[in-house]
Amino acid sequence: MTGRRPPEQGRKPPTGHREFRAEWLEESIAARFWAVAGEHPGRAAVLGDDGPVTYAELAAEARTVAAAVRGAARVGLLIGHGPRMLAAILGVLTAGAAYVPLDPAYPRARLALMAELAEPDVLLAVPEHKDLLPGGAHVLDVTSLPPAAGEVEVAADPDAPAYILFTSGSTGTPKGVVQTNRGTLFQVRAHTNTLRIGPEDRVSVVSSFAYDMAVTDSFSALLNGAAVVPVDIRTRGLAHLAETLANRGVTIYHSTPTVYRYLLDSLPPGGELPDVRVVLLGGEEVVHDDLDRFRAHFGPDCVFVNGYGATEISFAVQNHLTRADLEAGHGIGTGGVVPIGLPMEGVEIALGEEPAEIVIRSRHLAAYRHAAPQDEARFGHDGGGRFYRTGDLGRRLPDGRIAYLGRLDRQVKIRGHRVELGEVEAVLAALPEVSRATVVARQVNGERRIIAYVVGAVPGQDALRRTLPDFMLPSAIVAVDTLPLTPTGKIDTARLPDPPAHEGGGTPAGSPQDEIAEAWCAVLGLPSVDRDRSFFDVGGHSLLMAKVQQRLETTLGRRIPLSTMYEHPTVGSLARALAGDAVAAPGALGPAARAALRRRRRGSEPGP
Repeated sequence: MTGRRPPEQGRKPPTGHREFRAEWLEESIAARFWAVAGEHPGRAAVLGDDGPVTYAELAAEARTVAAAVRGAARVGLLIGHGPRMLAAILGVLTAGAAYVPLDPAYPRARLALMAELAEPDVLLAVPEHKDLLPGGAHVLDVTSLPPAAGEVEVAADPDAPAYILFTSGSTGTPKGVVQTNRGTLFQVRAHTNTLRIGPEDRVSVVSSFAYDMAVTDSFSALLNGAAVVPVDIRTRGLAHLAETLANRGVTIYHSTPTVYRYLLDSLPPGGELPDVRVVLLGGEEVVHDDLDRFRAHFGPDCVFVNGYGATEISFAVQNHLTRADLEAGHGIGTGGVVPIGLPMEGVEIALGEEPAEIVIRSRHLAAYRHAAPQDEARFGHDGGGRFYRTGDLGRRLPDGRIAYLGRLDRQVKIRGHRVELGEVEAVLAALPEVSRATVVARQVNGERRIIAYVVGAVPGQDALRRTLPDFMLPSAIVAVDTLPLTPTGKIDTARLPDPPAHEGGGTPAGSPQDEIAEAWCAVLGLPSVDRDRSFFDVGGHSLLMAKVQQRLETTLGRRIPLSTMYEHPTVGSLARALAGDAVAAPGALGPAARAALRRRRRGSEPGP
């Protein structure tokens, strides 16, 4: 089925929107940016925490970066989340190189593996991140580059690689996804024309720049004269996200459903975000409860968009729902899961009426770099052109929309990230105390989490944190005598035991620790918690920590910095910190807490 634009009823195009023309796909990302910057030099390009950055200012910094990396083929970026990262990306593209975003919050071992696969010629870093990678690429301090003057030479090859992103690999090694300038501009065109993006828009960038959501959001703003609004919820929390959306007038909000739920659940009853005209979710299943949240917190003209795609192409299918659609029950599906919608223009989805694998066919599919043969086999050619087998199961509905029905393999989505469970198993099995391991994904307290089962001793979380990013860490590791098997010799996941509740220690009734322990239990879905165990060792992660922060600020009636919670990640130590008592110095914290604190600090970025 060829792509079709979603229905337009009820939509009010913003002032200044203009069609993103097909001939612009023959240019480059950089050429388009410099044309827009010349048209809107004084307009805000980025609305960051330290104030607005104009297109002229962003262009000047991009020019400086371009001069510094000219001649490189691939440039690694260890910068963080903000205006400086955007300037570096644009500078690298202006110089004709591909950028490789390396998330500073990732473990050193994973960053080293990504760098080994991408082989960057140059690494741009801020001072606090420059030592995260071992020797190899030439490292430049992006904060001290000499200003570049004069006319800028802009690379113009639309088929040159634009970026390399990494997704979880089926063999235990992440795989690099290489997209071209033309493929990126194709996505920008679809995003622009479908959402009617114009210079008056303000587009949130909530995801890491190592994720394709940030690619689509950033360029769809900057190549249309709109403003990017970067928000780093890992370091600032959910309250900052809500405040930023409201105070900076965000009109297009885009995140995973998990972050969306945390955001809206943190708002007071009746709290609205009236400036948002498009809510776009992607990366995970959208359920009917998400539509109820939408009705409660957004204005009557706002449009709800459920998006589906893959890093190999970004968005391929979208379901646009107006308030009239929701009231009439049109396009929302049955069974509690919202359909992913219709193929976008320039995309064909091969799918029968019966459940089958979703196959994406498009001229703008990305390619892999140094991928395993079984991963490369997902791509192919036939009489209709190049295609990509997603591994997702779907069915076409009578109205033409597509329903997502789950995975055909062992890949899962955790907080919007693609995770191959085999990669987590490979890391576990490599530990000396583990003889065999298997991993499953289960719903815990309304959130999909990874549960690991090992034959041997339970390894410490710190051994895993040295290799796996936060979203790939098991929330529980269970030791078993043997892994149960099916009659065919496969692991029988249905017979694996439930992970035990984390008990012991508790908190004394009536003590100041009660409110903290209650917040932990509510967020983690546990009956009780040990006051001396780290939040991160009982299934917690950064988003859940932000949710605890919200609950405690409400119940205790005071602001609690996330940095304080990371530095004191047990019930007891946090209670003492909030009471003003003497607490353990960071050097005396447990290894897991120190690792989490280092990742949080590495994820922060100074102002431009």
